[in-house]
Amino acid sequence: MPVTPRLRQIYEYLVRYSDKYSYAPTIAEIGKQFNLSSPASVHHILSGLEREGLIRRIPNVSRGIEVVKAELSEDEFEIPLLGVVAAGQPIEAILSHETISVPRDMLGRGGRLFALRVRGDSMIGEQIREGDFIVCESRQTATNGQTVVALVDGSDATVKKFYKERDNVRLEPANPKYKPIVVKADRVTIQGVVKGLIRQYHR
Repeated sequence: MPVTPRLRQIYEYLVRYSDKYSYAPTIAEIGKQFNLSSPASVHHILSGLEREGLIRRIPNVSRGIEVVKAELSEDEFEIPLLGVVAAGQPIEAILSHETISVPRDMLGRGGRLFALRVRGDSMIGEQIREGDFIVCESRQTATNGQTVVALVDGSDATVKKFYKERDNVRLEPANPKYKPIVVKADRVTIQGVVKGLIRQYHR
């Protein structure tokens, strides 16, 4: 399960605070510590920590946060989370500067890895769903049948099956609702080949 640096940072703050005072900080105190002006933003982050099993929340209690002491796994490795990629029609590449934790056994012996959050459902036949994180090996080439992250016309990112057909590239979805994207090969730039998948299960 992916733990973002932001979640990790706030979890470690909760651990330190609870160890020092023997009770948890309030929503307002957490917001002040991390410059979060909206209580809703704090609640959203705490919900993420609760989903990861790092805290338990007690309803209708001012300091109703119980820290679950758990070492964040040393078997995890941080890779760049570069933004959003479309599993559907291409969308303009959305970049971020976060990282995400992945199991070390996903690293393999390949090149540089990066992750992207998936938007859309065109690859559900490959078990890639909306909200998943795909882990990609940075590559500029691919072989037919590989699932790739590709840029079309230099700005529109999409995740599809890759097929080279003479002068064209066919980017094939894994959902019959969508048609393949067929464009001239010089309009497509391979960014990476999908090597793995991380899914968050929401309660």
